[in-house]
Amino acid sequence: MLALGLVETCGLVGAIEAADVMLKSADVELLERNGADAGLVTITVAGEVSAVQASVQAAAMRVRQIAGAVLLSAHVIPRPDLELEKILLLDPEKKPGPRDLPPAPPAAPQAPSDSGSGAAQERAAAEDAQPLQEQAAAPEAEDPVPAPQAPANGLTPARLRNMSLAKLRQTALEMEGHGLTAEAIASADRRTLIAALTQALK
Repeated sequence: MLALGLVETCGLVGAIEAADVMLKSADVELLERNGADAGLVTITVAGEVSAVQASVQAAAMRVRQIAGAVLLSAHVIPRPDLELEKILLLDPEKKPGPRDLPPAPPAAPQAPSDSGSGAAQERAAAEDAQPLQEQAAAPEAEDPVPAPQAPANGLTPARLRNMSLAKLRQTALEMEGHGLTAEAIASADRRTLIAALTQALK
């Protein structure tokens, strides 16, 4: 890098326009944008001395034409001392790229569910969208104990087997005596809910 060009404005619009004009008017490379209090913004470019001088002059003229934009200073530093690296980015090659960015924070661990694994949750979601035909078509005669007389709410084991997973969860939240917490209900599959609700009906 042979020269450093700086344009300082009051307001972001003027700074953006200055950066655009600097890059379009000469062969320079945008190094960085620095902001300070009270809306002060400094645009820094680098390149050949003549190119930087031309770009800074073009930017200063353009900012003065923008309503409300204030040009505070425009300056060119030929052959800047390497010690300036402590306060400014001087080398375009050192601009942070994707490899230099800090790693993304790890994802928050998911709370363990009563269903056991992600595969079980996916299976439960599939069951919610489409009730199992095998369970719906299962004969009532296979129940080990004869179905009790229908309670006041009209629920029977046969009705439970014909409900969707969402309906089973809603029913479990409204009923008592099945021993499941709200978290367990939210993650339980059809078979678990039907067993718990059938036990609560007895």
